[in-house]
Amino acid sequence: MGRDNDREHFDDYRAQTQVKHEILATYLTPYFRIVGTANKDLQYVDGFAGRGTYTKADTGEVFDGSPLRALKLIASNDTFSKKVSAVFIEVDPILYLPLQKAVVDFGKANPHIRQPNTDCCTFADGVKKLLKQSNGNLPPTFLFVDPCGVSGTSFETIKAVMACKSSEAFIFFNIDGVRRIAGLDKLSDVLVELLGSRQRAEELFSALQTTDEADKRELLILECYRLALRKDMRVEFSIPFRVESEEKQKTSHYLIHATNHKLGFKIMKDIMWKRGHSEEGEGALQFVQAGRTDYVALFDPHFDVKREILNALVTGPRCVDLFFNDWVVRPTDLLSQSAYKQALLHLEASGEIEVLDKDKSTPKPMMSRRRPKGKSTLGEGYYVRLTGKPSV
Repeated sequence: MGRDNDREHFDDYRAQTQVKHEILATYLTPYFRIVGTANKDLQYVDGFAGRGTYTKADTGEVFDGSPLRALKLIASNDTFSKKVSAVFIEVDPILYLPLQKAVVDFGKANPHIRQPNTDCCTFADGVKKLLKQSNGNLPPTFLFVDPCGVSGTSFETIKAVMACKSSEAFIFFNIDGVRRIAGLDKLSDVLVELLGSRQRAEELFSALQTTDEADKRELLILECYRLALRKDMRVEFSIPFRVESEEKQKTSHYLIHATNHKLGFKIMKDIMWKRGHSEEGEGALQFVQAGRTDYVALFDPHFDVKREILNALVTGPRCVDLFFNDWVVRPTDLLSQSAYKQALLHLEASGEIEVLDKDKSTPKPMMSRRRPKGKSTLGEGYYVRLTGKPSV
């Protein structure tokens, strides 16, 4: 994407941008709170900060971009304001000037926070400066990587941050842009930078030549990147949140969260799940906009989870905590806790399982449990068993 298009990106505040910002802002609070319990210094780095605000095209309304949303969150909490340092990087000087003003003005109006910093340079150069200042040992850092296109999304830069204690990354992965780059006659250096390895880029480039099917090409690209995160970056958990194009029935991009912490993985999945929706309007790790699509998903939120649950109950009752707290943090598991809860409630409603009280023996049918606003619930500590199968 060229510079002019990058700038035009901020001339509208689209639904997909709003969802991205909501996921980011919602997750930052538990991240800072949990990681901050054992650390006196924390850091938030926005590697492609833009101008700081968006303007909604049809109304002229001005909305906070990620820099101001992050700063307001930090300023609203006494602990965060004392512990979190914020850094905003933007390479485009035209976008940097309003960003700098917005950040400086916010700092002046909120002197109780650690004064935020801005830098007009590439994402890679900005992070290199931070690493040099800290002798390569950044404090726990939440890194937001949100380019308008693909260029500049340096794998090695993200890797350097993720190597630092308790750091995490939230990455805009422009798969639509990668598809275009991968369709060129020869391997692009942009693809090498994105994947962090010429060999890996060459392998992906070759694999993509073997099929013209869009869904298979998409899965190849996404799996290649997630494999690179796992193998080369040593990231144990990654979550891909699919965002569909506004006008065409195809994937626009993914939002990928990278972490090495089970709790962060669990929390982010639940946040994404609640803000995503499928064609049926249910929670999902995707945000559908154009309508029903023939896309073949990397994961199906309804895959065979019910069968897997039933198989687990063959040997006897199991506490729902197994599904809510253990299964949900399996590295390959892309279901949220709320998804497991819904699956269990569906199995109960269909008569395939029954719920037992926390004593593991007394039946606790749906109508006898708490029902806020008339909705069925299933809290931690209850047990479930196959219908008609006695407790052991």
